[in-house]
Amino acid sequence: MNTTLGTILREAVHCLTQHGTPEPRPAAEVLLADLLVLPRSHLYLEANTPLSAAQHKLYKERIQRRLRGEPVQYITGRQEFWSLEFDVNPQVLIPRPESELLVEHGMRLGQQWCKEYGQLPLYLLDVGTGSGNLAISLAHVFPQSMVWGIDIAIGALCVAQCNARRLGVAERLRWVCGDLVTPLRTDTQRFALCVSNLPYVTAMEWQHLPRGIRDYEPPGALLGGRDGLDLIRRLIVASPGVLAPGGGLLLEVGWQQATAVIDIIQQSGQFRESGVCRDFAGIERVVWAHVP
Repeated sequence: MNTTLGTILREAVHCLTQHGTPEPRPAAEVLLADLLVLPRSHLYLEANTPLSAAQHKLYKERIQRRLRGEPVQYITGRQEFWSLEFDVNPQVLIPRPESELLVEHGMRLGQQWCKEYGQLPLYLLDVGTGSGNLAISLAHVFPQSMVWGIDIAIGALCVAQCNARRLGVAERLRWVCGDLVTPLRTDTQRFALCVSNLPYVTAMEWQHLPRGIRDYEPPGALLGGRDGLDLIRRLIVASPGVLAPGGGLLLEVGWQQATAVIDIIQQSGQFRESGVCRDFAGIERVVWAHVP
């Protein structure tokens, strides 16, 4: 017997709520809208539409996966970032809205660099690219740019390459497998901007993360050592070697890490200025610095 869309949606919301799943209604709506290839707003307009037994079965399987803690984004295989839709899977970190600040401030630094050095090619670098969300978003922001994305995980680079092709910027992206900027040290090009959302979760914070993060997202994309700054510290020291004169470094950092990161930048003696940008929650989320 067929069941209407509205009925199974109500049942799913009730089930997720009863099991304490975060944001039960948005999760139920997204999973159903994605399955039916409908906008979420149409779910209620189509509430009396019957679903086939096969569709009902697939939807129940999706709800069961969510009940086990699997993120909605891995179930649908998609996540929006900078108004672009990225493919995601457990090989890559799910892009977060706060990381859009890196693109926003990357626009500012990139435009500033173009005003001062507009006669030079605009080369951009994303270290720890993951799904490629930062590199690809910057390629859309700066259509005159060439963008490099580096990641130590070959699986992540495969996801990034697929996203670049689907989002129409593959011809301006270069993907490199390696540790931070090590593969670029012998290259001649220098970058106007290096952006990076490296792992910054501390060992203590890891124990308290939600189950959906700990059990499903790649630990290597999250864990940053005892103080969360192991990789960030190394990139700060190494990045001036691949930045063009006047080039900028943009780093996403965790809660209460900005001051320590600024100290590392200043102690390195390789940057002429640095600063911090807050996110919409007032958290110091992005640290920037310029080389001479």
